[in-house]
Amino acid sequence: MPQTPWTRVLDYGYPDMTTVDDDAWAPALRAAAEQQREQVAHIAAETAPASVANVLHAFARSGQELDRLHRAFLIVTAAEGTEQRQRIRAELAPELTAHTDWLSLHPGLYARFRELQDRVDAGEETLTEEQRWFLAQQLLKARVAGAGLPEADQEQLRILNQQLAQEETAYSQLQVHEAARAAVLIETAAELAGLSAGQVSAARAAAQQAGHPLGYLLRLSMPVQQPALASLTRRETRRKVHRASVERGSLVGEDGRTTRQIGAQIAVLRARKARLLGFENFLESVLPLRTAASRTEVETMLRRIVEPAVQRVQQEAQQITSHLGYEPEPWDVSYGVEQIRRSHSPTPAPESGTGLDEALGQLFDAAHRAYGITVVERDDLPGYVPGARSFEVFDAHPGAPGTGLGLFLLDVYSRDTKSGGAWMNGFSVPSTLWGSYAVVTNNLNVAPPAAGEPTVLTRSEKRTLFHEFGHALHALLAEAEFAQLSGTAVPRDNVEFPSQVNEVFQELYGDPTPPGAVPTPQHLWGKGCSTAEHVAAVAIDLAWHTLSPETAAQAARDPEGFENRVLTEWGLNLSLVPPRYHGGCFKHIFASAGYAAGYYSYLWAEVLAADVSEWFREVLSDSAALAERGAQFRRELLSRGHTRDPSVSFRAVLGRDPSTEPLLRSLVPELPSAAG
Repeated sequence: MPQTPWTRVLDYGYPDMTTVDDDAWAPALRAAAEQQREQVAHIAAETAPASVANVLHAFARSGQELDRLHRAFLIVTAAEGTEQRQRIRAELAPELTAHTDWLSLHPGLYARFRELQDRVDAGEETLTEEQRWFLAQQLLKARVAGAGLPEADQEQLRILNQQLAQEETAYSQLQVHEAARAAVLIETAAELAGLSAGQVSAARAAAQQAGHPLGYLLRLSMPVQQPALASLTRRETRRKVHRASVERGSLVGEDGRTTRQIGAQIAVLRARKARLLGFENFLESVLPLRTAASRTEVETMLRRIVEPAVQRVQQEAQQITSHLGYEPEPWDVSYGVEQIRRSHSPTPAPESGTGLDEALGQLFDAAHRAYGITVVERDDLPGYVPGARSFEVFDAHPGAPGTGLGLFLLDVYSRDTKSGGAWMNGFSVPSTLWGSYAVVTNNLNVAPPAAGEPTVLTRSEKRTLFHEFGHALHALLAEAEFAQLSGTAVPRDNVEFPSQVNEVFQELYGDPTPPGAVPTPQHLWGKGCSTAEHVAAVAIDLAWHTLSPETAAQAARDPEGFENRVLTEWGLNLSLVPPRYHGGCFKHIFASAGYAAGYYSYLWAEVLAADVSEWFREVLSDSAALAERGAQFRRELLSRGHTRDPSVSFRAVLGRDPSTEPLLRSLVPELPSAAG
C-alpha cells in the first residue's frame, strides 16, 4: 500500500493533517495511481466471466487509496495553498489527468464493463438496482470520455486533457494571487461607517497581517457584489470596493497573461476537445452526464427567468432611487436593497449580524428538527488547517450504539493562501463496499475578527453557512454501496439542489412564513437583482462553451468584448447589475472543469429547490409535520445520492415532476413601498 503523507488516522478514518509531510504528497499520489493501474490491468486481463465481484467491486475498490489521498491533498491545498503545495499541484495535474485518461480510455476495462452488461441482459448475472445503475454510469462515462475513438484520436485527446489541466491550474493560482492583491486598503475607520465594530476590527487585523502598519483591509469574496456593500454608508468606499471587485482579471501573471486570457484559452481547448469527441460544442459533450436533456431545455428555462428578472430589476431600481434620494450606481444597489429590506422587516435583523456560535446553533438545531441528527463539537480532534473546528454527527442521540454518522469539519476564515468563495469537500464518503464514513469539510471566507473579538456573520455569510451545510448533509446522510455514487456524486446540475433547500431553514429563526403561504415581499426583496446577476453569469458560461474551435479562437482575441456582446444579446447588459462572475474571476468554470458549461446548475437547482422549499415552508411551524417531511426528504433524496436517477428521487419526495412556477412567483410579487 502506498505511503501516506500523514502518520496518524483519527475517528471515522479522518487523517490527522497536523502530521503531514508535504514532501510525501507527490510520491504517495504517484504510488497510489500505479497501484490502481496494476489492479485495473488485472481486471481487464481476467478470463473468468464478468461478474459483480470481478468487475464492479474490483473496479470500485481499485481507486480507494488514490481517492483518499487525492481528496486530502485537494482539501488542504484549497484551504492552505502554500507555495510548495501549489507547485506540487501544478506538477501533478497533467500526471493525474493522464491517469484519468488511462482509466477512461482503457479498452480492456471498457470491454469487461460491456461483457458484464451483456451477461446481465442475457439473464446470466443478477444485479441490484444500485449495481445496475453503477454499471450503466461507467459505460456512459467511458463513451463520453472517448473510449470508442481510434487510438490516434485518443492520443490527441490525452494531449488536450493535459493542456487543459495545466491551464486550469494556471487560472486557479493566478486567481488566488489576484484576490490577495485586489484587497482594498482603507485609510480611516470613518470610511468604514456602517460596518459593525467586529467587522472594522477584522479589517484592521487583516491590514496588519498583510504588512500594513496603518489602515484597514477589506478582502474580496468571489462574487462581484461584495457583502460589505450592503452595509457601507459612504458611497466613495462602496465605489472603491466595487471597482476593485469588477476589475479582477486584469493582473498579468508570470507568463504574461491575465485570468481573462487564460480562461479564453481554456474555452478554445474545450471546444477542440468536444469536436474530437464528435460533439458540436463543449456543452453538448457534457450534457449526457447531466440531468438536463438538451441545450434547448437549458436555454428555455433561462429565457423564462430573464424577462421577469429584468422587469423586477427595473422596479427595484426605482424603489432604491426613491428610498436613497439619488440615482444609484452599481455600488449602491446592494446598499439600497438592504436599507429597504431593513425598513420593512417586522423584526429587523441587528446591524451587527449573527454571532458564529449562534448561527451554528441554529444550523445544527434545524438539522435536528428536520432530519433527527445531533451535532456535537469535538475539541479533542485537530483541525485540518489551523483554526478549523471539528464536530461529530450522530443519528438522533450521541452515545447510542452505532449512531455515529461521521465528522463535520468547518474552516470559516479567509487568508491569503486560501481559495476564494465557499465550498464543501470531504476526506471520505459513506460506502458499504469501502467500509467508509463521511468526513466532510465546509469552507467559508469570513474575515477573521481581531484578537478577543467574536466572529459575526453578515446576512449573506449566514446564508452561505446554511447553503454549504446542505452539501455536508447530502454526504453525511448518504447510504450507498459504491463511493462513486455516494452523497454529492450526483450530476453537476443537481448537486446544488439540496444545499439550496437547506437555506429555507434559516426562516425557523427569523421571520418564518405562515403555513401554506407564499413568501412575503420582505423575503423576496432584492430577488430581481440577485437573479439577474446570476443569469448573466450563466449566459457567459454557456456562451464560452457553445462555441466551435474557430469561433472560440475569435472570441479569445477580445474576451471582455465577447462577454459584453453576449450580455447584450440576452438583454442582460444592465448598467446597475453586473454579472455575478465574469471571465476574469469565474473560478467555477475555469479553475476546473467541474461547473464548465454547468453554471446554469445553480438556477436549474433553484427551480427544484424553490419547489421543495415551498413544500417545507408549509410545515415550518409544525414540528411533527416538519420532522415527517424531513424524514421523507432524507430517505428518498439525501440518502440516495446518485444511486439512482435523481429525477426519480425528486418524484419520490413530491410525487410529481418539478415545477418552475414557485421560482417564477418569487420574481413577480408586489414590491414593498419605498416609504420608511
